[in-house]
Amino acid sequence: MSTATEIEPIKIIDFPETLNNGSYSTILSREFYTSSKVFEEEQKKIFSKQWLLSGHISDLPNIGDYVTQTFAGESVLIIRTSESEISGFLNVCRHRGHQLCSAPKGNIKKFTCPYHHWTYGLNGNLRHVPSMPDGEVFDYKEWSLWPVHIDVYHGFVFYCTGEVRPPSLADKFKDIEEDMRKLDACNLKEAARERYEIRTNWKILLENYLECYHCAGGHATLCVTVDLPAMHSRTDEWQEPYFSGRVPLKAGMKTLSVDGNIVAPPLGDFRDSNDLPDSFGTGFGVLPVLSRVILHVDHVVTHTMRPVAFDHVEWETRWYVRGDAVQGKDYDPEILKKPWDVTNSEDKSFCESTFRGISSQRFTPGPLDPDRESALPAALRAYLEMMSAK
Repeated sequence: MSTATEIEPIKIIDFPETLNNGSYSTILSREFYTSSKVFEEEQKKIFSKQWLLSGHISDLPNIGDYVTQTFAGESVLIIRTSESEISGFLNVCRHRGHQLCSAPKGNIKKFTCPYHHWTYGLNGNLRHVPSMPDGEVFDYKEWSLWPVHIDVYHGFVFYCTGEVRPPSLADKFKDIEEDMRKLDACNLKEAARERYEIRTNWKILLENYLECYHCAGGHATLCVTVDLPAMHSRTDEWQEPYFSGRVPLKAGMKTLSVDGNIVAPPLGDFRDSNDLPDSFGTGFGVLPVLSRVILHVDHVVTHTMRPVAFDHVEWETRWYVRGDAVQGKDYDPEILKKPWDVTNSEDKSFCESTFRGISSQRFTPGPLDPDRESALPAALRAYLEMMSAK
């Protein structure tokens, strides 16, 4: 089958026919999950158009500290260039394309390509080329590193590799500003991190996250503290690429943990409180490629999705605690991690099995629950709009 034939359904897509069948909604048709050609189109039309979560400012405490991120074939450098500024660049030398930094993190005074030793300042400007002084063969100012857009929202660092800068996150999340301030999200440190390699299509993982229809039968550990009816009733909040909202907890639960009791020192304004509120928290997320930040009264959890291929996605979860918390005294990483680590492992199995089933030649999408899966058609319509854009 030719490339043109395989991509044609995306370009002429009819939203109602694709996501509705009579009186009920469905997910996308099979080829959206099983085609490498669709994935190539997503790289052009989605992956470079939105904010993607890198991490937290605590990853970059000193000038020259950097981290590398790999997303759908692009390697990105995110670096602290001053006390007040974090910048981003493609991890690509402008000479012959060699990657500048191979380590996942480090500290540098300048970027020096290991291949031919072209050297760049922390601001990305070309400074030195062996045997070719500035202006003799070409002007250095025309060969700076390719910039990457950066947005820092209450300490969380996001990047976008496209030419057009997406909307400001602060503008999109004005409704949670007061709660974010209360929890002092800038004053955090990473307590744990897990990465899960999942053999599925990234949209299957997205759909799994956007509904809790499967939670009662599939996530016993998570459901100890999570208010499942409230989760079901709130799935329609995710109606556009930017959404906010906490994970609702059952009455009497202080945080999302194995028993609802706090697992780390309280954050922000609650640090000296002897009477913590039940189920206090906030959160926000970005779609279609999911970045999710969930803040509880004592810790923060982030989920980041990184598509690798049409049949492979990386899911990373990080746990954060207050910046002055001491491991072994104030928190135990294994206790902190347990609810989401168990849930992620369960979801890995669900999503891989779903991908194998969708790959069947006979698969056709079934009806979605209008209450418990209402976020799926909303998110998929946003996806289709981006895919249909010129």
